[in-house]
Amino acid sequence: MASAAARGIPPVLRVPAFRDVWVGTVTSNAGTWLQNVAAGWLIFQLTGSAAAVGALALLTRAPAIALSPYAGHLADRLDRRRVAIVALAAQAAGAGVLAVLSAFDAAGVAAIYVFTFVVGAGFALGLPAILALIPTLVPRDLLSQSVSLNAAGVNVARLAGPAIGGATLVLAGATACFALNAASFLVLVWALSRVGPRPPPAAGQRAGAAEVFAYARRDAAIRRLLVGMAVFTGLASTIQELAPVVAGRLDAGPGGLGVLLGAMGGGGLLGAYLLERSTAAGLPRHRALPLATLVFSVGLAAVAVAPSFALTVGAMAFAGVFWIWMFAGTNTAIQLRSPPRYLGRMLGFYQLAVVAPIAVGPVVAGVLAEEIGIAGSLVLSALALAAWGLWSLLNPVRTIDVSQRYRDAST
Repeated sequence: MASAAARGIPPVLRVPAFRDVWVGTVTSNAGTWLQNVAAGWLIFQLTGSAAAVGALALLTRAPAIALSPYAGHLADRLDRRRVAIVALAAQAAGAGVLAVLSAFDAAGVAAIYVFTFVVGAGFALGLPAILALIPTLVPRDLLSQSVSLNAAGVNVARLAGPAIGGATLVLAGATACFALNAASFLVLVWALSRVGPRPPPAAGQRAGAAEVFAYARRDAAIRRLLVGMAVFTGLASTIQELAPVVAGRLDAGPGGLGVLLGAMGGGGLLGAYLLERSTAAGLPRHRALPLATLVFSVGLAAVAVAPSFALTVGAMAFAGVFWIWMFAGTNTAIQLRSPPRYLGRMLGFYQLAVVAPIAVGPVVAGVLAEEIGIAGSLVLSALALAAWGLWSLLNPVRTIDVSQRYRDAST
């Protein structure tokens, strides 16, 4: 019986260092969703404004616009484990202050914005180091599986976090959501403390910022991956960042908001499974990524026009399937395509392509929703996303599936 159970465990989870960090990452991401649910709901309750909710997304991600290149530089110059631990401690501090302010009924709009920005800054500085750390925890032949499982873990958190966040918000209030998020960062700090030092590449193997940028601009695969990610996140992120507005339109309450976001996470789990099966069956990433963009736009449009809560939940789950295709597929392709000495900063560019558009897109969509309604705003995002997905499908970059063969143990 035990051996049968062991055979069902993915090989990468039998690597203790990766397993500890993976569990810590899932816990930390789930905690972040607790805060997102609480902060988004509080802002909407305090202001009644879709634009104000969109501005919260801007303040969460704005630090990535300025800090992502520098964060990639840190990941290539310093011990990646130490960089991650310091960044996570900063996020824990920001969430902890919000918990204290909320406990004393002092968490107004300004305070939520300020400390959301602090947490976002910690996230921006730490993510490239954490992503670059993952390949050093596993054998080279398990790299793709580690990246895919890491992305699946994010969606485990997306499934559990919003649902727990909605329930916690109803039963215990925003203070508990913020406090649990602070504690969740410390779980990942503990996991990383059990991992040995991860020094950067030797000085002679490091590349300058101009060299890395030139490579990203010159390589057609990296260029398409980064541009495609930016377009996708700028338009697709409206589905989650403006979810409090959708929940408000449906009179679903904070518990309903948690269900909507949790449904998207559940779809992501299914998507991670289907992506693995499709890849094994021979579907290349240069086809899978534009297909995911195109089909996700259908789910986004369905969320916009669904007349009932049940249908909206189903549309969110459908969209979640293809959301994870984009993130897991793009992340894996960039890690396999990037030369080792570029990895930290290339992941900094990836973070910028993910986070910066999320900082802008929902704000624009939120302002537009004030004029034409949330349904009209989301439909316009879906149409623009469908146009990009169709163009990408008709103009493929096949080298997205070509890995750099000179990756070595330093990665």
